[in-house]
Amino acid sequence: MKISNLTDYPDEIETIANWYFNEWDCKDSGATLESVIEKVSSVSNRIAFVAHLDGELAGAGELKYREYSSYPKYNYWLDGIYIPIEQRGKGISKALIKFAKKKAGELRVPTIYLRCEEHLVKLYEAHGFQVVCTEKTKLIMEHKVNT
Repeated sequence: MKISNLTDYPDEIETIANWYFNEWDCKDSGATLESVIEKVSSVSNRIAFVAHLDGELAGAGELKYREYSSYPKYNYWLDGIYIPIEQRGKGISKALIKFAKKKAGELRVPTIYLRCEEHLVKLYEAHGFQVVCTEKTKLIMEHKVNT
């Protein structure tokens, strides 16, 4: 398995945007596939990365600086960890999370946060994340990077 920066694979942006749109953004009436492509293409305040397994695109994720008005002190977020159904169960999400934590350490980010559904909590706990807040349908988790 190889984890790389998305900037090295610009031809895969549309595929990743389709994944994100179909999984999450389609629930937002203001989102379009084009707006998600634009977001995924952006290098402003984010590092997007991809996983390849046997040369095939097998997953994606992002580490980004994001301001949430609800969480003004939570600045750095692990986001967009997505593995297509046919690639799940192969350790890809674990590799993407490990890559993001390493990158956060290199950038001297003190803490990274993420929002997830309850069924994903154990996955992230196995990588050192802890639940710090509960929303209606999501949980906020944190991982202290440079401690």
